[in-house]
This record gives sequence, C-alpha cells and structure tokens, in this order.
Amino acid sequence: MATESHRAGVIHVTIYVVRPGDTLFVIARRFGVTIESIAQLNDIPDPNVLVVGQALAIPEPQIESPVLRYTVVRGDTLWGIAALFDVTVAEIVAANNIADPNLIYVGQVLAILRWTFQTYTVVAGDTLSRIAARFGTTVEMLARVNRIADPNLIFVGQILIIPIRDVLARPKPLIETLGYIFPLTEASIRRILEETGRYITYTGIFSFPVEASGGLRPVTGFRPAVTVSRSLDISPLAVVSNFDGVNFNPAVARGAMTGAARSATIASILSLLAVENFAGVNVDFENMYPEDRQLYTSFIADLSAAVRGAGFLMTNAMAPKSADLPNQPWVGAFDYRALAPHLDFTLLMTYEWGWSGGPPEAIAPANLVRRVLEYAVVQIPPGKILQGMPLYGYDWLVPAPPGTLATTVTPPNAVALAARFGADINYDPIAQAPWFRYTDAAGRRHEVWFEDVRSVQAKHAMTEEFNLRGTGYWNLFYSFNQNWLVVEDRFRVRKYTGGIVRSGGLAAA
Repeated sequence: MATESHRAGVIHVTIYVVRPGDTLFVIARRFGVTIESIAQLNDIPDPNVLVVGQALAIPEPQIESPVLRYTVVRGDTLWGIAALFDVTVAEIVAANNIADPNLIYVGQVLAILRWTFQTYTVVAGDTLSRIAARFGTTVEMLARVNRIADPNLIFVGQILIIPIRDVLARPKPLIETLGYIFPLTEASIRRILEETGRYITYTGIFSFPVEASGGLRPVTGFRPAVTVSRSLDISPLAVVSNFDGVNFNPAVARGAMTGAARSATIASILSLLAVENFAGVNVDFENMYPEDRQLYTSFIADLSAAVRGAGFLMTNAMAPKSADLPNQPWVGAFDYRALAPHLDFTLLMTYEWGWSGGPPEAIAPANLVRRVLEYAVVQIPPGKILQGMPLYGYDWLVPAPPGTLATTVTPPNAVALAARFGADINYDPIAQAPWFRYTDAAGRRHEVWFEDVRSVQAKHAMTEEFNLRGTGYWNLFYSFNQNWLVVEDRFRVRKYTGGIVRSGGLAAA
C-alpha cells in the first residue's frame, strides 16, 4: 500500500541570511521563534557563533493560520485584487459577503482566503526589494498590502505584513525520494534513517559490484541496511555497480554485459533481490566506454524484462548531459530515450560539476542542472526522473598541489570552517550556491563550495517546475538538516508498504 510521510510542526520555512551585527537572539526575536529552534534546525552547535552570509531556515510553528486581509485603495477592482493574489473573484465575493462585485469602496477590508501572513520588523539596511526577495514575494505585493505609496521609503522599526500563500490550502506535490547509503552497523544505519527516513521512499545500498566474468562479487555487511529500511517503510534497492574498489571500471562493465557473462550477471541480480528482501535494483554503471552504448541499452532491456517480470523495481543512475553526446566519455553510453521504456525510474546524477580532483566550483550549479533537466524531460517521461542532489561540499586547496584531492565537508562543517577562520559566506546568483575562501593556520589558501537552504530550495523548485517523479541524494551519511526542512516545506513524500511502484502508479506486490 502507498502512504505519505508528514512531520508535524513545520509548515513553512523562511530563509534569512545573516548580516553584520546579527545575533541569534536578535534573529529569533525578530521572527518570534526560539533561539533553540533555529540552532537545532540549522545544525548550529554554538548559538553564539554566526557567520555573515550564512543562510538560516526560520521555521513557523504549525498553528491555525490567520487570514490575510487587504485594504481597498483608490483604483482597486475585485478583478485586480483577485489577480494580485491568484484567487478568483468568486472566492473574494463569497468570503466577504459582497452583494455586487462592481461595488467596493476605498478603506474596505477584504479577507483573502488561501493566504495567511507573518510580520517583519524593518532593520537598518533593509529595502523593500531585499525583503521581497528574502520572503519569496514581490515589491508590488508588499507595497499594496502595507499601503506603501513610495516603495523606496520604509523606515527602521516599521512593521510590515508579509503575505504568505497558505500551504495548508494548497496540496503539496507528492514525490518519491532515493537516498544512497553505505553498509554500516545496524546502530549507525538506524541513527541515520530514524532522522531522515520519513523523507525517504527508497534507500540505494551501495554497492554490489559485478564481475567481468559475470555475476556479482560477494558482499557482506549490507543486511542491517535492508532490515532497518524495511522497518521504517523504506523500500531498499540493491545498487549494482562496476566499481572495482578504486574506480568505476569500464572493462568490468563491458565484461559483465557480454555473452554468457550477461546471463550470469542477470541471474545473480535476481537471486540477490529475492533472497535478501530487496524491492528492486539500481544499476550504477559509470565511466563506461562510449562505444558500449548499444551494449548497455540491450543489457538494461534484458535485465528489466527479468527483474520486472519477477515483480521487482528496475531503476538505474545516469550521468547528466544537456545534449546527446554518443562519443563522449562518461555520458556517451547513456541513450536516454532508448533506455526510458525499460526503467521504472532513473536517478540523474546532477552533481559533481565541482569534484574533488577538479578546480573549485559549485557541486550542483542550478544553471547547469536546469540545462540537463530541460533536455532530459524531452527524452524521458518526467514521471520517471529523480533529480540527483548532493548533501555535501568540497574544500579545495588553491592552488592545489598535483594529485591533491579536495576534502569533503558537510554543509554544517563548511559553516563551522568559515566561522573558525573568520570568512564571510558569499552566494553565487547564477550557480545558486554558497562559497567562501579562507587561509588556514599553515598559510595555505582554500576555497569551499557547499549547499545551504537557498541552494536546495532552488533545486527542489526545479523538481516541482519540471513535474519530476522526485529527488535522489548522495548520500544519507552526510548530515544536512536544512535539506529535509525544505522537503517538508514543499512536498509530501510517498512511502510503499507491501507494493512496488510502476511509472503509472502503485502496482500491488
């Protein structure tokens, strides 16, 4: 059966970017929440330490929402007011017992159903445009609701009404999510999944490597991940890879998909799924030879027939591309259009533009992710696509000595680094990603790119914009509470119990 994940308490998240002179006390008082709630939800270990440029998720408690009220000014019509708030004239008429829609008067106060509000106190340096951007609204909306004649004139201490579309009145989109995870101890797996599991439809347990001669290499230690996933209504997927312990090996992938080895590989995968209580398979073949494009497509077709025929899910992970590049390394082997009919869904690995061995840049720049999705939804039904998202960042030495790899950092650790070395956090408006530079105690320069509530908000918005099946995360080991706050704010997460999902919906097992 299908269920939906919900968490009581948070229904709307406001993003606030720390400014010079801010303290958590001042921010908490401004938004009417507690210091403890902001610190907990943003993984802040020391409430006395904030970083200029740090993005904070400010939650609102789930309480009965007040109805937004709008005061009619000269020149208003019901049609204009309805257009401003994206509601119908009939709704305004009914909510306010208006006998004649053509007759409203200056000063009349109208209840706007499906909208609520919060208040905000203007501080030094504020402008109406900055406030509008911070709360995801417009200068026109703020000016009209607050009866501000000149949007360039606001003053410190002024209390503004911030209109908010009532999230309880608008059903949240229902999505599915995949979280990759490594085999760990049962205690570690349970700790991770009890924190994030309400937002996870599938776990991808990494990994079960193929043999070039056919079949799968023996793997131990994965059973706790399956058991804990099942106990939390998370469907576990076996991630089958061509990872040889050091690299994704193209020769291993080719061997496992060729001739008699192919049959042995498919038989081993089917046995693993059935014996170990998996819900399906996630094929993660990377760095394949581009000339193996047709070989990979035919292998996925054969594997799909066997896996789906036995009642399991058939999924894969694919490198991102914004055009068909059949001869290019890493992406050439993936024929999106030809593969789509054989998959229940695919995880597009829309991350690692900034990678540990490359120059510093955003790991998942929003502008490049968008280009991939624009291409992918033409090749693959959007209902079969999960947008891949990173839960980590990188700390590069600049310049990096030859052979040096960047250090992986979690978003909270990145902020802690900035605080430790006195660096302000910047935000790239094109990549929509935070970054900063610092000099360590040895005098070495570093550049750090990571994710925060703003960057994941931008990516989750694309999931909704492109009507995707959902999102996937590498990987759940990295703590990043802000991401899950955004998921809670924007979506409902589907869970499956006793069934599997096909592209058209639930298929009873």
